[in-house]
Amino acid sequence: MVDALNGLFERIGTLLESERRFTADAAHELRTPIAAIRVQAQVALGEADEALRRHALQSTLDGCDRATRLVDQLLTLSRLEAAAVPDMAAVDLRALSQQVVGEAAPKALGKNQTLEFAATEPCVIPGNETLLAVLVRNLVDNAVRYSPPAAKIKVAVQRQGGRVVLSVQDSGPGLAEADRERLGERFFRVPGSPESGSGLGWSIVRRIAAVHRLDLQVERSAELGGLAVRVTGPASGGV
Repeated sequence: MVDALNGLFERIGTLLESERRFTADAAHELRTPIAAIRVQAQVALGEADEALRRHALQSTLDGCDRATRLVDQLLTLSRLEAAAVPDMAAVDLRALSQQVVGEAAPKALGKNQTLEFAATEPCVIPGNETLLAVLVRNLVDNAVRYSPPAAKIKVAVQRQGGRVVLSVQDSGPGLAEADRERLGERFFRVPGSPESGSGLGWSIVRRIAAVHRLDLQVERSAELGGLAVRVTGPASGGV
C-alpha cells in the first residue's frame, strides 16, 4: 500500500513538474511571436496604402502560423515527457516516410530543390505510427527549410540485416560539430541561421527516438556535403 502511494505521488510530481516546465516554456517562447503579430496588426490598422496594408496583414497571418506551430511543438514535447510508453504496433516506415516526403514536395519545389525518396521494400518496425510520423516530418521539414534554393535532399529507408535504417541527407551548409552536439537542447537555434524556428523540433525528434529505443546519428553527409541523419531500429520479426 505504501509503495503504491509513493508511486502515485511520484507520478503526480512528474506530471506537475512537466506542467510547470510547459507553462514556463510557453510563456517564454510565445512572447516574441505575439508581440510581432500585435505590431503588424497595428501597422495594418493605420496604413492607408492598400498594398502595404495587405503586406502587413499577410505578415500577421504568417506570425499566427509560427505561433500555432510553436504551440503544437510545445504540446507534443509536453505529452512525450509526461506520458508513459505509447501504444506500439507494426509500422511500415517506408510507406510512412513516402507519405511525409510527398507532403513536403510542394515546399521543396517552391525553393527549386530536388527532393528524392528511395526504398525498395517494406521496412516494418515496432512503433507508434503517430509519433514516428512526427519524427520523420521534423527531419524532412528541417532538411527542406534549412537547405538553400536548388539544394538536393535524399530520404531513404532500407533494411540492413535485422534492422531498418531511415536516412535524411542534404547538400546544405551542414553544421559544425559543436552545433551538432547541441541539437536536441530545448530552444537551441544554430547561430546565424536565416530561417526562424522554435528550437524544439530536435528535442521532439530525440525524445521520440528514445521512446522507441532508436539509434540517432547526426553527421556530415559524405555524399551530399550537408547534414546527414540516420535513424536505426530493429525490424519487426517475420517481415
